[in-house]
Formats: sequence, structure tokens, C-alpha cells
Amino acid sequence: METTGERIDDTEVLLRRVPPSSDDHRTIYERADGTFRATSWVMSTGKDEDDLSCSRLRLMTPRRLLEDLRNDDEDIQPGEWYICRFLVSDVKDLGLEIAFTPTERDPGHCSISAQDGLAYSKKKAQQLARRTRILTDEEIASLSLQ
Repeated sequence: METTGERIDDTEVLLRRVPPSSDDHRTIYERADGTFRATSWVMSTGKDEDDLSCSRLRLMTPRRLLEDLRNDDEDIQPGEWYICRFLVSDVKDLGLEIAFTPTERDPGHCSISAQDGLAYSKKKAQQLARRTRILTDEEIASLSLQ
């Protein structure tokens, strides 16, 4: 994936799609305060992936991000999925790198990877997951009006 080289401000909000939980993988975790976050499985790279995809809220709304799922599989029900949010500073504080890699379908696409070619560890995924928060339906609706 080609990067633009554009610097992304540390205060920018990032979004990531979160699939519904299954028998094999739990995808959201409820905190003591009643809010939810993504699990480390959601914030991990797959076996053949070098980076983790996310999107800049400034350039892609949560609703558009969910609706884009139908481009992957028309049987996917976007209403069953979630969106988690976190900050660019969360990524950088963990020693991970973020690159702006827009695509035709996602003008806000970014790629998160480990620095210096090191493996993207499960511990980093756990730490990043703890910094996420699942958006409520109301937040998805209001943020999608911008």
C-alpha cells in the first residue's frame, strides 16, 4: 500500500471496524463503567498482514465505514458490526508507526505497523485495545452527519 507521507496529528481520532463476536473470537469487552472496548484479537494483525487498517474520522464517517462492508461481501450486515475509536497518540505512545494510506474506497485509510520491521506483538495489540472505545449508535449517527 502506498503512503502519502502526510503527517497525521497526534490528536486525530482513528476508527476501526469491529466484527460481531463469534464462538471463536470475542470482539468487544465491557468495562466496569459500562462502556465497551475492542479486544486484542480485533487490534491484532492477521497471519498474512504486516499492518492494521484503520481510518481517520476527519476523512471517513463511521456510517460510511460500516456501509463499505457490503463491498467486501453483500451478505454482511453492517448493523451487526461496531466501530471503535482511538487516537493517533495512542498508537505512537505504544511505539507503533502510523502511515496515511488512502484508498479509493476509504479516503481516510491508515496503516499501523511495528517500528523497524519488528513483529507486531500480541502485547502491543492488548495495549492498543485497552485504549479503544466502542462508539454508541448515537455517536455513529451524530459523527456521520459531519
